Amino acid sequence: MYEDTCYKEPFLKEVFLRLDFGTRVEAFVRALPQKVATAALQRFPLFEPQKGQVQEILFSGTSLQTKTEDAMQWVYHGRNREKTLTITPETFLITNRKYESFESFHEDFDHVLKALFEAHKDLSIGRVGLRFINVIDVPGDDPLAWADYVNEDMLGIIDMHKDVNALTRAFHIVEFNFEGQRVKFQFGIANPDYPAPIKRKQFVLDIDSFFSGALTQDEVAHCVEAAHEKIQALFEESITERTRALMVPVAAK
Repeated sequence: MYEDTCYKEPFLKEVFLRLDFGTRVEAFVRALPQKVATAALQRFPLFEPQKGQVQEILFSGTSLQTKTEDAMQWVYHGRNREKTLTITPETFLITNRKYESFESFHEDFDHVLKALFEAHKDLSIGRVGLRFINVIDVPGDDPLAWADYVNEDMLGIIDMHKDVNALTRAFHIVEFNFEGQRVKFQFGIANPDYPAPIKRKQFVLDIDSFFSGALTQDEVAHCVEAAHEKIQALFEESITERTRALMVPVAAK
């Protein structure tokens, strides 16, 4: 229903795609395969590896021991640092702070992911998560008045309190399980000035969809597309026509 919906000026602040490998990829501790590094640079041309530490908890008899070792985080940025790819022995993470379209975002992750699976034929993914964080930021004298911008069914918690001038945060967490597709939907007035009373007119729609299991490359692609579809549907159900007009709807490419 909403797959062709795009906006020229969205309130989208950040998009995350995270893949957790089914098992730790020891080969990534010291270096990435050349094929993967080349693919990453083609989409994320600024390379800034970071040295970190990985802590492993070991159980021996009746005691617990910790083992710490150095490990690299292979970090790549877009030309203007508008997007970041991070690969570690445990995870594959893309962060985009200037999201333009799902097609472009999909091309970024798919290009590098194909190289990963080509370099590691037995690679499996244990978890796939896609998260969109929207912050509706509009002018107005009343920071608690959102009926013009947000579905009124989502606003009841704000109206139930008499001491609204003392309100510091009004936030919900709703979780779903759509036959294995998990969704965590956080929405409300987060208040960037917390714990001071709410003064700024901002409303957060933070939608995270994820799948778990031993997933193949094709299954990962399907999960990401399904997650995007569900996230977009929930977002559209949460806003009003006035909000859509502010974001300037455009025809999808």
